[in-house]
Amino acid sequence: MRVKELVRQLELLAPLNLAESWDNVGLLIEPSTDAKIKRVLTTIDLTEPVLEEAITKQCEFILSYHPPIFNSFKRLLQSNAKDRIVMKCIANNISVYSPHTCWDSIDNGVNDWIGSCFDFSSKVPITPNLSVLNAGMGRILTLSTPLPLNKICDILRSHLGIKHLRLGHADSQCWARRHMSTNQQYDTIRTIGICAGSGGSLLKGVDTDLYITGEMSHHEVLAVIAEGRSVLLSEHTHTERGFLATVVKLLHAQVEGDVEFVVSEADRNPIETI
Repeated sequence: MRVKELVRQLELLAPLNLAESWDNVGLLIEPSTDAKIKRVLTTIDLTEPVLEEAITKQCEFILSYHPPIFNSFKRLLQSNAKDRIVMKCIANNISVYSPHTCWDSIDNGVNDWIGSCFDFSSKVPITPNLSVLNAGMGRILTLSTPLPLNKICDILRSHLGIKHLRLGHADSQCWARRHMSTNQQYDTIRTIGICAGSGGSLLKGVDTDLYITGEMSHHEVLAVIAEGRSVLLSEHTHTERGFLATVVKLLHAQVEGDVEFVVSEADRNPIETI
C-alpha cells in the first residue's frame, strides 16, 4: 500500500475534522517518494528510542498518537531532540502521521476505551460533534449500578494496567450539599466524566460524581473537591497507551491491503512512581 492510500484510510477511520482546532493532526512527515508501506509502528509518543525501534523493525510509517511536530520550525538543529527526530525520519524515508484528538473524539475511540471497563446504561460525549454521530470530546457515563469509589479504583487500575492512582477526594460536606435532593451516599458513584490525557479544561463544571483523567493542576483538583466531586488521576499517557492494542486490531480489520500494524515496545510513560 502507498502512503497516500494509507492516509486516506486512516482519515476514513478518524476524520481530521473531528480534531480540536488547536491540534496538529494528519500526515506530518511525507517521504520524498510515494513509498510502499508494509509495516506501521503505532506509538503514543515519537521519541528517539521509538524511532530507532521503527528503523530496526523496518517500519516505513509511524502512527504517533501525540503529534511530534506541533509548533513551527525556524531551524533544524542536531542539538534539539525533536529536530533530530524529524531529520532522521526524513533521512530514513519514514512517514509520520498523528491522529491525536481525532482518536479521542471518534466512537469507540480513546475515551470510550477508558470507560469500557465499566458497566453503564448510557454514554454521551461531553461536547458532541454535530456532524458525526456519537463523536465528540470526552464522555459522560451513567453506571448501570452505582459503585463505591474504592471498587471503581480497583476496576480502573486493572484496566489501565497500573498499580497506583492519585485521588482527589470529594469534600464530604460539599458532596452532601450536591446531593441534598437525592441523599446519595458519600463515595457512591453513579456518573463518571472521562477525558483522556489532561482533562482540567474539558471536565470543568461537568455534572458527574467522579472525573477520570490523566492529569490536572493542583488548583483544578482543589476546585473539583470543593464542588463535591472526586477525581482519579492516572498520569497522562496511562489513559492513552492501552488503547494502542485495541486500535491495532481495529486497523487490521478496517484498513485494506497487506499492511502490518505493530505496537511500539520502546514507547513508555516518561514519569515513574518510585
